[in-house]
Amino acid sequence: MLQCDQYATIVGNNELDELKRLAQYMAERRVVMVNSTRIGGGVAEILNRMVPFLQELGVSIRWEVIQGDEPFYEVTKKIHNALHGRAEDLTEPMLQHFLDIGSRNAEQIQLEDEIVFIHDPQPITLVDKRKAPSRWIWRCHIDVSRPHRSVWNFLKPYILKFDWGCVRS
Repeated sequence: MLQCDQYATIVGNNELDELKRLAQYMAERRVVMVNSTRIGGGVAEILNRMVPFLQELGVSIRWEVIQGDEPFYEVTKKIHNALHGRAEDLTEPMLQHFLDIGSRNAEQIQLEDEIVFIHDPQPITLVDKRKAPSRWIWRCHIDVSRPHRSVWNFLKPYILKFDWGCVRS
């Protein structure tokens, strides 16, 4: 893995110096990233590099991964497809299982940080554990330009609880 200063050959010294200056603003804040897997998938690939890089810059950041069973991940795959616009058969028991797993994760993951990044729909219900004065950000890495309405309407109440995120009407 590259060390911080080695990124200068990729982005340039001026940009790296700017990142170091910006990181100073975050020095007193605690940040957590939450997603659904530590390996495999785009978010894991991003966080695998970003978290150590930001730590080296002096940002107090950690990475948490939710836990789920096979039925949970089958539901989240259907949610993912529906966000792309595909009609999926998501029954009330399936959605309830999604919510139950979210509640279990909310009991197990410490989310007292000042800034909480939730990546994609899998951990979205953790926002119900939100405590002031933290800032919550939902980072959706899925194209939601034409989501299936029923799934979007299911997720929307959670999305609206975030300070920042991708929100469609």
